[in-house]
Amino acid sequence: MRRNAAGFIWAVSFLALILRGGVADAATVAIDEFADPVGAQLLGQSGGSGFVGPWSAGGFNASIHDNYTIASGSLTFPPLPTGGNRSSSGAVNAIAGLTRAFATPLGADHTTAYLSVLLRPEGTLGDGAFNGFFGLYLNGTNATGDDLFIGKPGANATDRYVVENRGGAGQVASGVAPVVGQNAFLVLRADFLPGDDRFTLYLNPTPGGPEPASGAVKTDLDLGTVPGLTIYCTGAFSLDEIRVGTTFADVAPSAVPMPSAAIGGMFLLATIGGAKLMRRHISLRRATIR
Repeated sequence: MRRNAAGFIWAVSFLALILRGGVADAATVAIDEFADPVGAQLLGQSGGSGFVGPWSAGGFNASIHDNYTIASGSLTFPPLPTGGNRSSSGAVNAIAGLTRAFATPLGADHTTAYLSVLLRPEGTLGDGAFNGFFGLYLNGTNATGDDLFIGKPGANATDRYVVENRGGAGQVASGVAPVVGQNAFLVLRADFLPGDDRFTLYLNPTPGGPEPASGAVKTDLDLGTVPGLTIYCTGAFSLDEIRVGTTFADVAPSAVPMPSAAIGGMFLLATIGGAKLMRRHISLRRATIR
């Protein structure tokens, strides 16, 4: 009897969690949906959460910082929840970069972090210096000065989204090509280890689904502590929905709620179960009294 009652209580508690939005809400470490004024430069904007200070001039060898502007409308990748606007840049003839620091740095050994971003090639693919690369990189603090870049590269597999050292070394290409006007959802898993870290890039995984079983894996870089990230480009592109978290679900959530029919069915089952338990409890009480 006690075991059945405990099971019923657990079922009702579980249902209550679902009715208020899920068993576990996504808990991002940092997020920026670029909900800034349309037409404004991204430089100096401080929207989002989980960062310290605004987007600032930065990036290795970057000499342009005023090319990133806020464009109307968010990039979409259903059922990923999106909002705000987006950051956009045209092709430029020199490297352009903006950087921002995390409130909580990443990279402690034996920890895992996830980063997701929406990218969309604009204009003509390949226009701009160094074959029109674009994306973002995690700032490293290793002795070699290397950072970790994800996006469309400027050399080697320029027809694929890749994960590589910033600048192109150790490139590992995905199987997905950048297509002008087509949104791509990039999710990076970073397993920080003593020595070289392990980075896995997933292309277009299903938001709200399980973490993919495979991706483009890079294992030849010790990134060190990661104090922030940098938007980095020479090519024309739009960028949106930067998320950093500690689980895949944090950075690839779903905006689609559980169907009402399914919720109703679960509520009905819980009600029936409760009624059965109550009848059994009454029967046992009567038998004891007799």
